[in-house]
Amino acid sequence: MAGYKREVRPGIWRLEYQYEGEKYSKNIKANSPSEASRLLALFVSEVERGNYYKNQSITFVEFAQIFIDKYAKPNLSPTTVRDYMSRLNKYILSDFGAMKLHSIKRLHIQEFANKLVEEYNLSSKTTKNNIKLISSILNKAVEWDYIQNNVADKVTIPKNLNKEKKKIVLYSYDELNLLINKLEKLDNIELKVAIYTSLYTGARRGEVMALTFNDIDFNKKTIDLNRNKVTVVGGTQLKDIKTGKSRLFYIPDNYINIVKEYYNYLGKPDKKTFLFNMHPDTYSREFKKFLSDNNLRNINLKDLRALNESILVNQGLDVVSVAKRLGHLPSTAANYYLSEIPEEDKKASEILQNLF
Repeated sequence: MAGYKREVRPGIWRLEYQYEGEKYSKNIKANSPSEASRLLALFVSEVERGNYYKNQSITFVEFAQIFIDKYAKPNLSPTTVRDYMSRLNKYILSDFGAMKLHSIKRLHIQEFANKLVEEYNLSSKTTKNNIKLISSILNKAVEWDYIQNNVADKVTIPKNLNKEKKKIVLYSYDELNLLINKLEKLDNIELKVAIYTSLYTGARRGEVMALTFNDIDFNKKTIDLNRNKVTVVGGTQLKDIKTGKSRLFYIPDNYINIVKEYYNYLGKPDKKTFLFNMHPDTYSREFKKFLSDNNLRNINLKDLRALNESILVNQGLDVVSVAKRLGHLPSTAANYYLSEIPEEDKKASEILQNLF
């Protein structure tokens, strides 16, 4: 018989088989030599059919760490890696961490998806993102010859019909005018200009924090959003903006004057100087504190982005132009690159000029 078996202790047998220059082995439980021989024949068959993997003892948590260290960190953004680690620690590892990688079945993944909705009350979208992460990890396990199949690739994501959708209630024009009045009295000049930047540009928080004076052309009245400052362990890091495509567009005189005054206030620094020295998280906290100190309704910085979008659309600017300006990716604008500014974008600048 091909292969070799030996009893290492009562009821435990060591199976060994040499195939195409590689040695395969495993321990099995058997009550008799004949049962051990039968299991040896199955073992040999698995090896020859390519269905046996040497690393069958590795657990999900062990391979997840390999996935993070060998794939995620060298290839993905720090923000994505941080999100992966959060999802693993918050939800996934409690169910799968101790399981052997090869023992995870599709039913386990389906039951976990159901659990996320039924017990954790997560939205279908959040549930899908967690299952997608498991699938990405198992895909690498297949690619790196740890397992044969990805059992998370055909899981049904249940709908959470009981989950209330978060409603974004944007500022009314009265609330916006009150915010601007309070903003004008703000002593923290850096925070004031940062909030005005978010209001006038609709840029993402990281895009605002990554701006240099070089990115604002006082003569042409344009702003170039081309970087994103993200939070990483121990500080921040510059990376490409979310869509990977720079956005160059017009900005109104009001905002140009605000930045000019700020530039002079700072002593006319080198144009490569960042407008803001705040950590992105500090910007979020200071914005919340500004609202609280002035008895303004609590909103998030991203709500200023939504507010900018709402104003432009409600004032008659077409949705595609707004999407291009804000860096959204509708199908009509997915491959758009603003190397030249379309004349239509001037309307956006005029709307904001007359509103604030």
